[in-house]
Amino acid sequence: MDDGDGVNDAMLVARALEGDRASFGRLADRYFRMLWVLAYQKTQSSADADDLVQEALVRGYRSLSTLRDPERFGAWLYNIAFKLCLDWLRKKKRSKDVVLNEQVLAHAHSGRIKRQAVEANLEDAEQRDRVMAAVGALSDKYRLVITLRYVNRLSYQEIADHLGEPMGTIANRLHRATHMLREQLTAEGEPAHGRDA
Repeated sequence: MDDGDGVNDAMLVARALEGDRASFGRLADRYFRMLWVLAYQKTQSSADADDLVQEALVRGYRSLSTLRDPERFGAWLYNIAFKLCLDWLRKKKRSKDVVLNEQVLAHAHSGRIKRQAVEANLEDAEQRDRVMAAVGALSDKYRLVITLRYVNRLSYQEIADHLGEPMGTIANRLHRATHMLREQLTAEGEPAHGRDA
């Protein structure tokens, strides 16, 4: 990606590795919005999204020397942010589960909610957890395209442009990723989307 000035990510990465912080700042500017949208979609909080993006940029800067392909800086940084979001969600879920369980028990004892409603909510949460775990188990290249397509709602062409790969490659990768997810979820007893059970 470049800003129209002919300076691509690889050039900025090389400069940043030589100690030019302004070059990393330009990279951060290029990808800030994409990272923020991801973080906001996961957290539903501007403040938490800001914190996660800041942390992703700090981690990206500190581990820039581990980047194998500077041309793919955007995908690499996105993956860092995605993993931070997953960690945030796990922590949030643990604390939320404690509160939810206390509320469910309190309501159940008071007779304000029906047992079926509680069971349905717990089943939904379990299903969501299985899907998230299945996505998390995919290799980076498959997890990234699934996230860009279904979380960020990018078109195939937008994903191809973002990753610098042909649209056919992206379509094939998405097909394989959804097939792997379907197989994994079906093997775990989770009905696959779009199939008759």
